[in-house]
Amino acid sequence: LKESSRKNFLDKLGFYTYALCEITSENKRIPFYIGKGKNDRCLKHIEESKITSKTKKIIELFAEKKLGIDILCYGVNEETALVAESVSIDLMNIENLTNAVRGHGENAKRLPINELLSILNNKPIKVLSKHKGVAFLLERTFKHTFGDLEILEHTRGIWSRKQDSDVKFAYATFRGIVKEVYEIYTWVPAGTQQYFTRKLNKRNIKDRHEFVGKKAEESIRDRYVGKLIEKDRSYGTPFVKVGFET
Repeated sequence: LKESSRKNFLDKLGFYTYALCEITSENKRIPFYIGKGKNDRCLKHIEESKITSKTKKIIELFAEKKLGIDILCYGVNEETALVAESVSIDLMNIENLTNAVRGHGENAKRLPINELLSILNNKPIKVLSKHKGVAFLLERTFKHTFGDLEILEHTRGIWSRKQDSDVKFAYATFRGIVKEVYEIYTWVPAGTQQYFTRKLNKRNIKDRHEFVGKKAEESIRDRYVGKLIEKDRSYGTPFVKVGFET
């Protein structure tokens, strides 16, 4: 395009959300980065000088003429573009993308409707003392595609220290919502149990721990799974005790 035609085209887009895609040999367009912007923002990635996993992929695909840019929505205000960006990242799963963060806006996150109800009601459930345990915060590892085995394997390990003997239950949480509850039998050195859905780096599991357990009984799961629970701030740690009297 001539410079004037290109500028006219970009001006018409307004704010927009876009996907950088890898064009495969079968001509499939596989998104690997989601962004939002205006004017020539989606084109600027080609000129980025900082070397990251994203820029390396862009350089390689551009050289091979396999880089595609798809516009997901356009002609919207900036707030709407941010919402579309956040929802797209969550739908794609950030682990499948080169984005560094999940996106912006607490009301633009993928959530099962029953969990959203618990959040909007803003009435966290108190963990009973007889169910006291530890809430593991899976903010960095949880994916919406996780099934039972994936949730278990990302909850039982691997942790920098084992919990005290009075910790009877493990709560797998994401964004404050309980995804599953497990009854803890004992703690063992990390890597003792076999993992099927995640790979453990043997050098990173030294002096770390994992628990042996099973899903809690149905009455306990009915009370907590899919619900927001009361818990203190973690202050950067990946777990926090719940159900203990203060």
